[in-house]
Amino acid sequence: MAKLAAISRLPLSDPRRSTLDVSWTFSLHRTPGSDELAARMTCAALDTLGPYEQAGAQLATAIALACGYVVEHGFAHRYRVTLGVDGARCTVSVTDYGYDKPLTVPPDPPHSYAATALCQQLAHPTENGAQIDGVQVHHATDGAVLIRFRALLPASAAEAADDSAAGLPQPPPAAPDHSRSPGARG
Repeated sequence: MAKLAAISRLPLSDPRRSTLDVSWTFSLHRTPGSDELAARMTCAALDTLGPYEQAGAQLATAIALACGYVVEHGFAHRYRVTLGVDGARCTVSVTDYGYDKPLTVPPDPPHSYAATALCQQLAHPTENGAQIDGVQVHHATDGAVLIRFRALLPASAAEAADDSAAGLPQPPPAAPDHSRSPGARG
């Protein structure tokens, strides 16, 4: 069961909003349909934090894709979703590391094209949504799976105007990290 610490939204004009630093974790059984439950829980959590309608929906879809990958290719009975929101930056981790696994030989990791396809799906740009980058997919020798990515949540026009009018410092723009993307060379 997930418990959210924030029970009401901070007003857009509240100066504490720019320093918002929240993280939450929930775990789910590795069963069909748990990916959709994770998406709904993500939407509910982001809705509590602020007006991230389109970006929240896109982030929930990305989390559903990552959870679906873990359900399909993972080996443990449970998996964990961790989200951290620091201002307009969000980090996501979906993993079954640390959970008990059946007493059988772990399956071979999926073909590399499955991980590449997931990275491409997650990093696909959309209009006015969360900008996702830094996608990583790891398979351990014991069968555990780890998926990580970052998202830049867009600030609303009213929020940006309020922050500028209040003289609050603006964070530097986040440069996309393509160092671990499927098309990276080096």
